[in-house]
Amino acid sequence: SGSVINACHHEQNIFRMGGLWKKLPLAYASFIVGGAALAALPLITAGFYSKDEILWEAFASGHSGLLYAGLLGAFLTSLYTFRLIFIAFHGEAKTEAHAGRGLAHNLPLVVLIVLSTFLGAMIVPPLAGVLPQSVGHAGGEAKHSLEIASGAIALAGILLAALLFLGKRGLVSAIAQSAPGRFLSAWWYAAWGFDWLYDKLFVQPYLWLTRLLARDPIDATIGLVPRTARGSHVLLSRSETGQLRWYALSIVGGAVLLLGIVLL
Repeated sequence: SGSVINACHHEQNIFRMGGLWKKLPLAYASFIVGGAALAALPLITAGFYSKDEILWEAFASGHSGLLYAGLLGAFLTSLYTFRLIFIAFHGEAKTEAHAGRGLAHNLPLVVLIVLSTFLGAMIVPPLAGVLPQSVGHAGGEAKHSLEIASGAIALAGILLAALLFLGKRGLVSAIAQSAPGRFLSAWWYAAWGFDWLYDKLFVQPYLWLTRLLARDPIDATIGLVPRTARGSHVLLSRSETGQLRWYALSIVGGAVLLLGIVLL
């Protein structure tokens, strides 16, 4: 389901467009089916069967917190997915768009559309024996009730998205222009302050260290080894005089030094 939407993104930057459903019919169909699968519409989408298995396992295992988090995530997924669809494909047209053409473009989208429906849920993964297996809790009335609740939540998210973002979006515009709306918009566009926090915690301290170590004392010691080698070479080269008596004296001196070290 997510692959359907991702496969369509190369058409254009859809968030800056509107009225695309006539210009990009196949992409529109892909978004509708893929969005429905992401929202896990009951019975007709592959996302319904996978999502409800996850929710049921969370409920049957006694992890109620995970269950409520999953239901909230399902609601938000329905809301933001169909917000995208309503704005990009049914909103006001702001620029031109050109649909992709050819089998290489259309065939993958058609395949992904089909697999995002209930037909995709019938495929048994080839790694079924490798992947972790379900605990296998029994279903029954409780499971059916959970399926109905999750389906209702998905539909509620889609209906709310239609109410807020389909048409002139007067209510959303009024909220966005209010003082709390402007504050929240600025806060969300600033990534909830995480960019500022990351800059203060990591970027600025790193830049401070780079300025502090602009003349790194360790770098200054790197040239110590070659300078020592050159100095040793100069000293040893002076011992190469070509005089036999000097060489004999050097050998005797070395022998005496070695003998002294051994005796000590």
